[in-house]
Amino acid sequence: MKPSGSGNVTVVVMVVDCADFDGSFPKRAAQSLFKALEGVKDDPRTSKKLPKLVLVGTKVDLLPSQISPTRLDRWVRQRARAGGAPKLSGVYLVSSCKDVGVRNLLSFIKELAGPRGNVWVIGAQNAGKSTLINALAKKGSAKVTKLTEAPVPGTTIGILRIGGILSAKAKMYDTPGLLHPYLMSMRLNRDEQKMVEIRKELQPRTYRVKAGQTIHVGGLMRLDLNQASVQTIYVTVWASPNVSLHMGKMENADEFWKNHIGVRLQPPTGEDRASELGKWEEREIRVSGTSWDANSIDISIAGLGWFSVGLKGEATLTLWTFDGIEITLREPLVLDRAPFLERPGFLLPKAISDAVGNQTKLEAKIRRKASRIKSGFSIRGFCLNREEMINVPFKVACSRRKEDQFVSLPKATFWNGRQVFEGKWIDSKVKLLIWAYQNFGSRG
Repeated sequence: MKPSGSGNVTVVVMVVDCADFDGSFPKRAAQSLFKALEGVKDDPRTSKKLPKLVLVGTKVDLLPSQISPTRLDRWVRQRARAGGAPKLSGVYLVSSCKDVGVRNLLSFIKELAGPRGNVWVIGAQNAGKSTLINALAKKGSAKVTKLTEAPVPGTTIGILRIGGILSAKAKMYDTPGLLHPYLMSMRLNRDEQKMVEIRKELQPRTYRVKAGQTIHVGGLMRLDLNQASVQTIYVTVWASPNVSLHMGKMENADEFWKNHIGVRLQPPTGEDRASELGKWEEREIRVSGTSWDANSIDISIAGLGWFSVGLKGEATLTLWTFDGIEITLREPLVLDRAPFLERPGFLLPKAISDAVGNQTKLEAKIRRKASRIKSGFSIRGFCLNREEMINVPFKVACSRRKEDQFVSLPKATFWNGRQVFEGKWIDSKVKLLIWAYQNFGSRG
């Protein structure tokens, strides 16, 4: 993307997801472009041929509606400068899905590019590049093969020339999504990515937190309030509503996390997933504020969401998440908190709540079965050969409910006439059978 010697203009359209600005902002590309421009800006022979940079913030429809366009524009420009971006030729805030700002953006790009310009569209994976280009094509009445908009990182596998949007001799190129390994979403499987993906307007969930309390966001991050110069602070969580929340005591928080991760604390979606996501690490954060009426600072976790902290005083917090995930302290995007406060305890999405409820019902059913088995049962079909104990069918006959159940058990050994099972249980029936036999022995 070097300035052309033939007088053609180069325009770089940098696409950033407003709902995850710091996580999706292409810092390396911005800094490389900044260095290149700094090296030639004072040369009169090339100053007029320098690339023009247009910053496009997408998915503005997902941000809280109380943010004014003027404040959002100022905030985006400030975050772009903090990320290393050079001088911007323009900033446009759009919603490709809701058709907000797309027509004005297209007119500006055409004006910058001129009749023979080259337009390069860059951005992080899943920042909304392809969706934006499709929206531009629709506004330009161009006959363009629709680009893939699936929310799967890495869909664009090479540079694509997009014709029909600009004038006949001007060219637009869609580049592969930039890989940001520090995003939480990049470590998740597809089901977990769907859970953290923001699809509707963000709604605040605010807690009043005392020293010694903590907030879990799924099993992916935790914020502890270690100490504060005031009795309480306000913490607002901005994340997908499909992620479970919990506020409780810092005491035994690690054990609580281990007991509930993958079950009530989702995502991740399995108890064993934590070890696959990385090392659980802490980072101390000191914050201060001057007002109770507005948020003082944001703590952003790339690819997941952010905390907004409001206080009039000082506080020391600890943020827990997996190693390598980018954490950013920044000016608050949203000044307001929720109109009401959440209570301590779990705040579960319906899908997780239903799954937990079904599991609770299943456990209650097992306990009822166990109480019936106490009244009398027989176990038949033992094999004395130790090697033959794998997948041996066992027959359980309950005296109160005349029914037979057949289950396959893992490898077993005999010790003093009693049976000791090794390995993991296969299902709840196996658990029930072994519990009954170990507590009451065989009566058949």
